Amino acid sequence: MPVVSAVSISENPPIIGVSIRRDLTTNYVMKKSKTFSLNWIDFKKRRLIKRLTNKSLRSKDKLRSLNIEYSVVMNTPILQDALAYAIMKKEKVTKIGDHDWFVGRIIGAMASLDFDMYWKFEEYRPILYMGSKRKSLATI
Repeated sequence: MPVVSAVSISENPPIIGVSIRRDLTTNYVMKKSKTFSLNWIDFKKRRLIKRLTNKSLRSKDKLRSLNIEYSVVMNTPILQDALAYAIMKKEKVTKIGDHDWFVGRIIGAMASLDFDMYWKFEEYRPILYMGSKRKSLATI
């Protein structure tokens, strides 16, 4: 899934948490899976994120049904346009309000050359905010 924000929970072992609205297909698929991926997408690919957050699409394989290019790494889909990704082994899911909090341990990762211990922001322009209705996007 494309990610705008994730929370680092632990460095050793490397654990990250993300919050996903419970009524989204992504939430359903993540609950059924043993692994999931977080994909960091550049602002210039924002239309891709808007396509993926189409709530009316209820396909269990959104990537294929939307003709979005991806590969499978460690049995987990990775978006072709990702500038970085983390493959997570799902550790825990907790209900919080109308969202579920997914906690995963990093079992694989990749970042583009624009990353050297942290983003250099020479090529990568992160999406910092998507808005509650996914209609507004902000970047640096």
